[in-house]
Amino acid sequence: MQKEWSSFKITLILYFVVLILPFSFYFVYTSFKTMQHDTKIVRQSSWITGAMEHLTVKYTNQNDQQMIGRIDKTLHDISLWVTENSNSELYIGGQTLSKDFSKVDSCWTAYKESFSKQNDTDIRQHSLQCYALTDNMAIIIEKMVYLKQNKIINIFYLSLTIAMILILLIIYMVRAYIHMQMKKHAIHDHETKLFNKKYFLSQLKTSCARSVRYKYPLSILSISIDDFGKGTERYDEKTKEHILGMLGGLITSMTRTSDVACRYDEDHFSILLPDTEEENALILEKRIREVFEKHDFMAKPELKFKFSTVPFNYEETPEAFVTRTEGLLK
Repeated sequence: MQKEWSSFKITLILYFVVLILPFSFYFVYTSFKTMQHDTKIVRQSSWITGAMEHLTVKYTNQNDQQMIGRIDKTLHDISLWVTENSNSELYIGGQTLSKDFSKVDSCWTAYKESFSKQNDTDIRQHSLQCYALTDNMAIIIEKMVYLKQNKIINIFYLSLTIAMILILLIIYMVRAYIHMQMKKHAIHDHETKLFNKKYFLSQLKTSCARSVRYKYPLSILSISIDDFGKGTERYDEKTKEHILGMLGGLITSMTRTSDVACRYDEDHFSILLPDTEEENALILEKRIREVFEKHDFMAKPELKFKFSTVPFNYEETPEAFVTRTEGLLK
């Protein structure tokens, strides 16, 4: 027999569902941090292009040393990003991102050497070359970042969808399991509001044991519906539900609180009558029979019932008692 889950396990699963959300938020946080950093690199690479263009036009400006320092720092920041993304599958250039950056870095080194020598021809030549290389690198980085961010967004939507499906699936599974356990451990029949067979059999064992020990009388009144849902006299589901509801209400109204009235199976009802002699049980049978015959169940064809009342034999087992009762209805 399969073991039932403990409340601790069910709670643990629900906690797992709740913990999925922080992981999703962490993924969103890291994704936006990455996009923020990549956007900064795009801005820096575009700035270097503009700076190179500025040096090409005004290479004798007195602020060139300050500009050169800013370019050195910016190139250093870009070099770190290039190292992280050198093997990226999103590269759209002709060689590799590392080689593109190396060309820019070599050209920039040559420019600074010519600038220190105050060679105007070399300065202009290297500045134009650096401008072309940095412009090409900036375009490549911008395209790579665009593709990378688009990929991150797609992964985000995909992971969000998977997380939502997983959460809904776990919630559904837990709900279905709880519903199954509630149904398994229920003691009432849903359609008739009477006790179910499982509860009836458990009460039967207790009542038989008490009857044997104290020599108390015990009886069972059984009722079955002829051809209920069989053959040509079959009733549709709505009619059957209506009939069962009325039968449950009638039986409840005519039994004592101490009696155990149950729906034993689809068309069979059993009433356990503690402290009841066969004579008194037959009186109850007669009352129920008369009520059923007079009651309009609004069903065509009209319902026909079989009744049997059996007293408990102190020498028999509860199982034998039930079997003997069922045999009289056939």
